[in-house]
Amino acid sequence: MRFRMLYAALLLTVAACSSDARWNRFRETEPRLAEARELASVECTGREECTARWERTRQYVARYSATRIRRADAASIETGRPLEAGVVYLWATRTPAAGNGFDGDRARISLRGMCRGMYGMDGGPGWLYSSCASQIRSIEMNFRAYVVEPGSRLPDDAA
Repeated sequence: MRFRMLYAALLLTVAACSSDARWNRFRETEPRLAEARELASVECTGREECTARWERTRQYVARYSATRIRRADAASIETGRPLEAGVVYLWATRTPAAGNGFDGDRARISLRGMCRGMYGMDGGPGWLYSSCASQIRSIEMNFRAYVVEPGSRLPDDAA
């Protein structure tokens, strides 16, 4: 009986330490992930440039999302939500500059990576946070260069 109580106390201590370590990694990683999310957007000017950049965005989403594109129009590109946790899926938006429609001359294109299991119910790190954050950060950091540089090829391993 005493052995079981000692074992249970040891398990609780190990769980608490692992939880603390997860929160510490979360606090270190989340600002870098926020930076990548900010960099995962591009501006475009003129119908031709915006159309070309939106098409390159569609290619990028198709290449790096674990799920297929389920809807794509002039305003968004959405992929399906995967059944498995720890799998990255993407969403892109095209927002006209104030006062412009999609036929206008300026827009902002943004990419957002998502991953089931990345965040817990409390908004903190989920069990798959580190793996998901690493994949998403890589995909988002490579997005701008691919979309802006017409001669660039898709990176072999953005994820």
